[in-house]
Amino acid sequence: MAGKPPKSETVTRLPSKDGDEELTALFQEWLTAFEKTQSASGDEEAVAARALSRIESRIAVTPAEGLRGVVVKLGLDRFLQEHADTASEQADSAYADLVRLTGHDPVTEILAKLRP
Repeated sequence: MAGKPPKSETVTRLPSKDGDEELTALFQEWLTAFEKTQSASGDEEAVAARALSRIESRIAVTPAEGLRGVVVKLGLDRFLQEHADTASEQADSAYADLVRLTGHDPVTEILAKLRP
C-alpha cells in the first residue's frame, strides 16, 4: 500500500509521550551516558559506548513531531559529525535555523559535559 512504510521500518512508540517529548527524554539519557564515557576506562568504556549507541538508535527511530525533536536529532548528528571530522554545510545551516527557531542548542549541552 502506497504511503505506508514496510513492516521492517515501522516503530512502536510509547503512547505516554509525543515524539518530541520522547526525543528530549532520550537526549537527556544520551547526555548522561555520554558523561559516563568521559570518565570510563577499560571494560567500562565499551559498556558506555554500547549504551550511547543504543540510545542513538532509539533517537533515530523516534519520529520528531516538531522543531524541538528535529533540533535534538540534528544537534546530535552535528556533534557526532564534527568529532568524526566530517561536515555538511547544509546540515550546519539547517541546525542554525532550528536553534534560532527553538531557542534550544543540544550541541552546547553536550559540550558542557565534554571533558577538557
